Amino acid sequence: MKIFKYYFFVLLFLAMSSNLAIAATAFDLKVYPPITYLSVKPGAGINHQIKLKNDGLYTLEVTPALVNFHSDDKLGRVILEQKSDFTYLNLDGDSNKWGKSIFIKPGEEEILNFVITLPSDAKFEERYLSILFQAKQLSYASSSEKETLISAVLASNIILLIGGDEQNRGELTIEQFFLPKIVDSFIGFNFSALVKNVGINSIPVDGYIKVSHWPDQSSEVYKLYPDMVLAGGKRLVRAMSEADLLELEKMEASKDVQVAAGNDYAAAKEKFINEKLRSKFFYKKSFLIGAYDLELKVGDDILQKRVIALPFSILFISIILPFLYWIFNFLSKSLKKKPVDSKS
Repeated sequence: MKIFKYYFFVLLFLAMSSNLAIAATAFDLKVYPPITYLSVKPGAGINHQIKLKNDGLYTLEVTPALVNFHSDDKLGRVILEQKSDFTYLNLDGDSNKWGKSIFIKPGEEEILNFVITLPSDAKFEERYLSILFQAKQLSYASSSEKETLISAVLASNIILLIGGDEQNRGELTIEQFFLPKIVDSFIGFNFSALVKNVGINSIPVDGYIKVSHWPDQSSEVYKLYPDMVLAGGKRLVRAMSEADLLELEKMEASKDVQVAAGNDYAAAKEKFINEKLRSKFFYKKSFLIGAYDLELKVGDDILQKRVIALPFSILFISIILPFLYWIFNFLSKSLKKKPVDSKS
């Protein structure tokens, strides 16, 4: 269960950083938590609370709805579906409350209690549910009429594991490791990796990408970021260099100091991660020559590939220069020839 809690907080931070930003400050509804990982056994139940806070200037009419979601097979983006067939999640345990509006005044917050109650014969699986909150900003022209100014939809996503125990049965395999076989010594090369979860529940990415070159004894290591991959899903791995990870740890250690000083620690951390975390990598030195070995480790799966770097640009120039020199001489001699006067 500890591993689930750890990656839940990782997911929580990433989801908070991608929350919907509404341009007009007059409309400011916050939903917390934006994503949650829950584990429930068949025949059992659990309460899940979501907080809605209206920091805007107008009363909001909020209507909850339940849909399924899935992620894309590249960046892990959440893709909402049109509906959900999951009938065991309801507001206050009452299925009739879906679609009924809640009014939240400016400065107020509402804590909603959602109840998940599973039958004893519930199928062992992982469900991806999104509780949508359609919010309408209301302006009252008079006591008898109201006008909708702005509307938006915010989501709180739930990854629900239905199982007899809390054991993680996710399993990651390397789907593809993208990199060229031969590159120019002066250009460098790109590489990226796609993983697939062949298990029955979500699992975080764990592993590294290591670049080594003989006879250099050192190697450059990229630590894979623990992004969650849904069951049956694929995702491009993201990674940071060891130096960037060390800097991130230093930021985390100084969190309390930054907050006490009034600095926006969450924004600074989000900016750093967005700048340093990559899914497409570029390896470049002043001059590459020979064989470069790349090792990708994801869970227990390891794949090694080799890139050969040769100075093709120099070879090309050495081949083309004599030909260009011959053309130059030929043109020079042709231009120097005097025209022969014709006799009448």
